[in-house]
Amino acid sequence: MEAATGVRPYVGRPAAAPSYVEKAAAARAADWPRTTRLLPWLLFGFLAMIWVIPFDSVLLPAGLPVNLTLDRAFLMVLTIAWVLGDTEPAREHRFSRIHWAFGIFAAIAITSVLANSEALVRVGDIELAIKQMALLCSYVIFFALAASIIRAAEVSKMITGLIGFACVTALAVIVEYRFGINVFHEYIGPLFPGYVRPPGIGEVDSIGRKQIFGPTVQPLATSVMLAMALPFALAWLLKATERRQRIFYSIAVVILIGGILATQKKTSAIGPLVVIAVFVAYRPRAMARLLPLALVLLVVTHFTAPGALGGVIDQLAPHKATQVNSTQDRVGDYEAIEPDVASRPLIGRGYGSYDQVKHRILDNQYLTLAIGVGFLGIVAYLSIFVLSLTAAHPVARSGDPDRAPPALAVVAGLAVALVGGAILDFLSFPQLSYLLCMMAAIAFIFDRERRGKGKGKGKGAGA
Repeated sequence: MEAATGVRPYVGRPAAAPSYVEKAAAARAADWPRTTRLLPWLLFGFLAMIWVIPFDSVLLPAGLPVNLTLDRAFLMVLTIAWVLGDTEPAREHRFSRIHWAFGIFAAIAITSVLANSEALVRVGDIELAIKQMALLCSYVIFFALAASIIRAAEVSKMITGLIGFACVTALAVIVEYRFGINVFHEYIGPLFPGYVRPPGIGEVDSIGRKQIFGPTVQPLATSVMLAMALPFALAWLLKATERRQRIFYSIAVVILIGGILATQKKTSAIGPLVVIAVFVAYRPRAMARLLPLALVLLVVTHFTAPGALGGVIDQLAPHKATQVNSTQDRVGDYEAIEPDVASRPLIGRGYGSYDQVKHRILDNQYLTLAIGVGFLGIVAYLSIFVLSLTAAHPVARSGDPDRAPPALAVVAGLAVALVGGAILDFLSFPQLSYLLCMMAAIAFIFDRERRGKGKGKGKGAGA
């Protein structure tokens, strides 16, 4: 054609490669919840299950050597979807120090059981150890999945949903306190095959307190669970710029504090105080501006759960605090377990093998770990907190309006979990442990993003 006409045919320019800005815009457009990616939706469903379904009371009929609770079945689905799907994991920092901390703690736990397997079989505690090991493996898997599924830009949206679920749970706990109706165990749990109702719901304990279970199998677990969610609502309140948002998150804070106090445990006052202390340390001026609002919140909380606040304060009175059986039992635990700890100080008698129903109810995660996995196990467990806190701390201290508030909430939530370990067997309650793993995953995600930006700046300066 060119030879006949002398005119060269037009050839269009090749399409230009998308720029970095265009790629970033496309990625934001595909972030959850607008995304069609299945994995973040499954993860969000798992979070919903933690808050509104008494899943640890549902033993599915599966005929397996370990109990197939609802969370493990859901976790299997999530794992299969992760293996088959595109998780888009970051190539750098895929396995962080937090990952190693979880892995080392799990390895020590497994080693402790294997090293003492003959003795555990002889005394009949091996089955309990295997069940607890399966529970621990579920936590480690959930952390690894959450850390690889969630994008940094999706964290705030996930947390907003978490606040909503936590408020629903807190409202149901307040209903249980005021009307004696446990929505979770009366109506939701029986919908699933294999549901087993926990004993003690609707009863009164030895000092006259109502037993408020919420979605868990123990009132204290519900109190700590709501306390771990409180910092997220408080962080969202501090960052709110519109009047409507401030009102909404003020109501969320009131509901959560009301739910915590409705459990009527002495320790229900400790969780909120830990959260407030962390926020005052990080945001003293912002917290000072909330003082007038705090008085209003206190009054409203009193009307939300009438009598709960006064009951908790009365239990904390000096002349009563040390007279309660649970307080005296905790003091006596130290001497009682000394022979068990001294006999195997490094690696313990086997993770999860100490039958507290048969021996002694400790209500202390650190004492339980001292018996089960020894000094090495306690150090490995605490390293999860230390590394997660050091990962979230720089982001919490930054001025990033999108990343700093959730990072600060993670720091406060981890502090509640640390303190919570001293008042109950934290790892025995999956709701608490999954929330801990979620917070550790958020800390990892923000730390990975921060380190990635630092490398990017370094390369740009070198160029």
